[in-house]
Amino acid sequence: MSMLIDLAQAGDPAAWSELYRRHRGPLLAYLLRRTQGNEALAEDLTQETFVRAMRSIRGYRWTGTDFSAWLVTIAKNLLKDHVRRRSSIAEVLVLEMPEMDAGVRVESAVIAAFDGAADAARLAIAMTKLTAAQREMLRMRYWEGLTSEEISRLTGRRVGAVKTLGYRARVRLRKELVGAGRGDR
Repeated sequence: MSMLIDLAQAGDPAAWSELYRRHRGPLLAYLLRRTQGNEALAEDLTQETFVRAMRSIRGYRWTGTDFSAWLVTIAKNLLKDHVRRRSSIAEVLVLEMPEMDAGVRVESAVIAAFDGAADAARLAIAMTKLTAAQREMLRMRYWEGLTSEEISRLTGRRVGAVKTLGYRARVRLRKELVGAGRGDR
């Protein structure tokens, strides 16, 4: 394998073809699991992983781990970037956030306190009071419509931890919005 990597670093297209042939399948399977079977996304991320690997292969140094571990690290970072990008793209009003599970409801006090576009600034300010993990969880849950199980798979947290994080985020958000609406802050 080391010789193959050396050839790829030297720009040998046949070496790249062989690296791609050997690593594409396992990398795609890994990304399919991480994207809950979203074939198009997994395929795109696999291709982008190889593109990035090709761009930075000259800087690759063997450190005792397999070449595939380097590819998985690139793929993980691409997936995290994708989730962050997707989280920040969709900005909708709280009133439009769907209730996903019968057991998980957006607090009615939040909806009652939120009245139209003028309150979007209040929501943005209230969101800054949450931890980064809480903001990310709320975005994934309500803006992206992911289930607790999907968030668990993407973040590596247990389902129970995801639900607890969501509950605490909603309680804090309600406190911030209701408190700010009454001038308590």
